[in-house]
Amino acid sequence: MRAGIAAVLPVFLLDMVVQGAGFAVTVAVMRTRHPGWLSLQLDAIYCAVAAVSLALFVDSVSERLAVPPALTIAVAVGIGGWAFALHRVAGRPRLRPWLVGVLIANVVAAMLIAVFAAVRPWDGAFTVLLAAVAVEVAAFAVSQAVALRQAAPGI
Repeated sequence: MRAGIAAVLPVFLLDMVVQGAGFAVTVAVMRTRHPGWLSLQLDAIYCAVAAVSLALFVDSVSERLAVPPALTIAVAVGIGGWAFALHRVAGRPRLRPWLVGVLIANVVAAMLIAVFAAVRPWDGAFTVLLAAVAVEVAAFAVSQAVALRQAAPGI
């Protein structure tokens, strides 16, 4: 199952590169695109990389978390599905409602990851990694809030 996820997600990343203007974002692109587009696309890339990383390191992550590998794979598939959804939503003509939903999801996810990092037994670098992921997810929530603030009301 891990090989299947690792095979599908690089194709998804390639699709994002082809459809997402190569992610060589310039000032001209940022001026012509809705500010939320960039936030959603970068969030999608981050989630895709996280899903691939979980799939590739399923055994060590499962051991550190003391959960069955099948659960880690299920989480990787869920994160990969979320990444794909973010990528697709970024192409919608009206981003405001989607940005609000993704902002709320990222706030909830950041809080859950931070609480999980805080309550589990200290495991050195792995605990710090979990806390860093919580901060990164919170940063995406902030970027979506900024995009909502900068966007015109009709978008």
